[in-house]
Amino acid sequence: MTLESDIGCLKSIPLFQSLPPPRLKLLALMGERLRFSAGSVISREGLKPQEVFCVLEGQVEISNPQAGEGHESLSLSTGSMLGDVPLLCGRVSAGRVTAKTDVVVLRLPRELFFELLDSVPEFAMALTRDLACRLYRLAGAVLQREVAARAPQDEAGPAGTPSAVTPRGQA
Repeated sequence: MTLESDIGCLKSIPLFQSLPPPRLKLLALMGERLRFSAGSVISREGLKPQEVFCVLEGQVEISNPQAGEGHESLSLSTGSMLGDVPLLCGRVSAGRVTAKTDVVVLRLPRELFFELLDSVPEFAMALTRDLACRLYRLAGAVLQREVAARAPQDEAGPAGTPSAVTPRGQA
């Protein structure tokens, strides 16, 4: 791809839309475009990341193979960032990232990622919003699981009698 098409691709990703054109150009020049075929491992769990990846095309899956059969995974697609959380926290990656389809990513070295955060307030704010949204979705999923896990218990009230569920504020 050409530099112009790389910049166009980056502009279409919400996280980068607020970047001024010179920063987009720098990102396209400094980032490394990598291709992974379906089934390829992009990054492994337990390693300290030295970069972040932005998914430009395709779908990836984050999983923890050590969890055994039937383990849950998370699917992400175009526009998703990978490795930003453990890099920001100084932690190892919690999951393995595998290409579900043929994938194109932009690899941003650690130094470039932190330079963007330090020097481009719009990028820092966009990443903050993205992280907040991911946290909100995670909290919602955890709460839904808790409700689902309690549902069989809540259907039968004390001593096996049915219980009435009253919405909050309507008791």
